[in-house]
This record gives sequence, structure tokens and C-alpha cells, in this order.
Amino acid sequence: MAETRGIPGTRQTIMRSAADLFAELGYRNTSLRAVAADAGCDPALIGHYFASKEALYDAVVAETVRPAELFREAIGRRDPGAAEWLLRHAVTDWGDPVQRRRILGVLRSALDLPAARERFTQSLVPEGIAGADEIRLALISSLLVGVMTSRHMGLLPPELANDGDSAELVRALAPAVAALLVAEPTGGAGSDRSE
Repeated sequence: MAETRGIPGTRQTIMRSAADLFAELGYRNTSLRAVAADAGCDPALIGHYFASKEALYDAVVAETVRPAELFREAIGRRDPGAAEWLLRHAVTDWGDPVQRRRILGVLRSALDLPAARERFTQSLVPEGIAGADEIRLALISSLLVGVMTSRHMGLLPPELANDGDSAELVRALAPAVAALLVAEPTGGAGSDRSE
């Protein structure tokens, strides 16, 4: 059944279908026609909400991964509690099987296709963040992606991989993230940053 423009929830339905298909098939193998079929709408309706497949992917990444604003606030706070605050928010979705599958799908697409990788990377860094803060966020992002992937592969001890309770994982990671939030990176872009 084709939907008409402006029906409340249509954009979200399209994004949910796209997120599931990107997770299952990857970016390269997901067509807008398949997204429309899964969402139960006319393919032309996707163009009403999203200018292209790339724009749809960008929206899915922004909603699925959601790190940029968390990073902005954590960098702005830079207090001892900022690391735990950031981690609690960042790992919340890991325990939800649907959201975890979508996040891993975004990562899979980013590994598969340079354009998807660039979009994923851009989604991690809020606008206006540069220099030492950009280096901090790159390192924190790398840490989180590595831990999430290791958790998914069963490489973490059971107490750190508990889907129902991420408190132990947050406590274990907090010192490393806190150090990255407050330490001044040396060399590269951060070495000549003026406060």
C-alpha cells in the first residue's frame, strides 16, 4: 500500500527500514526500492524526505550512532564525571539487540565502502571541533568502536559483556576515556592549539 506525503511517522518508518536493510545487506546492496518495499511506501516518497540514498544513509547514521552531540557535551564539561556520563549514553544501545545490529550494520557499511566510511567518520565529530579536541574524539571513537566490536565477537569477559547491565563496562572504560578527555595530545594538530 502506497502512502501519501506528510503522513506522520512515514519518515521514521523509512529510516527504520533503511537501518535494518543497511544492517542486513550493507550500504552497497541496499536499494531505495527495497527500502520503500520494506517501509510499505511508494519509492518516490523516499525522495520527498531524502534527496538521495547517501542522504538517507547520513540520516540513519546520525540517528543510529548519535555520538556527535554526546562528544560535544563531554568535551565541553571536561570534569571527572564527563567520561562516565559519555560512556553511559554511548553504550546504552549496545544492550538492545535491534539497535546493536543497526550499529554494527553502519560499521560494516563503513568498512565496505569509502563513501560510507567518510560519512560515518563525519558523523562522529561535531561541527566546530578541531585541533586537540578532534584528536581526543578520534581516540575515544576508536576505543568505543573497538570495544563494541570485541563485545559483539565475544572477546570481552562475561562481566563486561552483560547486555542487561553495562555498569561494569562503563566503570572499566571510564579511566581511559577520562584520560583522553583531559590529556593534551602531543604532536599533530593539537600541538599548536591555543586555548
